Amino acid sequence: MTTHSQPPTTSQTFDRRMLGVLKKKGAQSMEDLSTLTGIGWAQVFMSMDRLSRIGKVSLTPVRPCEYRISIGGLLRR
Repeated sequence: MTTHSQPPTTSQTFDRRMLGVLKKKGAQSMEDLSTLTGIGWAQVFMSMDRLSRIGKVSLTPVRPCEYRISIGGLLRR
């Protein structure tokens, strides 16, 4: 029986890039993530929304309408 693996979707690729930057550089703002990854702000926002809902990242408010994004509890190890 042969199994075929599916290539990652674009959103999975973006999510992995975001997590990689956060692991390597620590907590970042959405603007910083956009700059560091070369991914547009709207896609960064969608990735962070997705990742925060499943607990892979944590968002901490620092001022009105600005958040610091860091790796979620289970991935910090």
